[in-house]
Amino acid sequence: MTRRLLPGALALTTALLLTLSGTVDPVHALLLPAGLLALWHAWTSLDDGDHAEWPQPPTEERHGARRDLSDLGWAAFTRDGRVSPRVTRRVRALAARRLAAHGVDLTDPDQRPDAARLLGADTLAGLTSDAPPTARTLHQWLDALDRLTTDAPPPGRPTR
Repeated sequence: MTRRLLPGALALTTALLLTLSGTVDPVHALLLPAGLLALWHAWTSLDDGDHAEWPQPPTEERHGARRDLSDLGWAAFTRDGRVSPRVTRRVRALAARRLAAHGVDLTDPDQRPDAARLLGADTLAGLTSDAPPTARTLHQWLDALDRLTTDAPPPGRPTR
């Protein structure tokens, strides 16, 4: 028996067995396997359809584009509303660089009082803990880091 005729033969055999055993009347014995056969044919004839692909992001850097900032914005928060570990690592690295410009090592426990004086005790406690911050806490960290600038003025700005 060919593979194509097998479902139909199974449906007829099922209808015959249902009728001969007296389980259901002959009309229903034919309709039940016929309905199941129609469902099976519909299921096997449907395909997955076309899959839409996301376009690849541009590889060239355009004037004014900040790819890292865009990636950071998309990956900033987790599903529970906390700041993602990736963003937290980047802010901690930024804090370490800003503190290093002031001669303070963020990882050195002996220099924690100096770091707390520069950043604030709450900000330092959050930056050194493993708990993921909330958006509000991240905003406070970034404000503290913005206040923490180097003594040298940025290039191209006049000094007073």
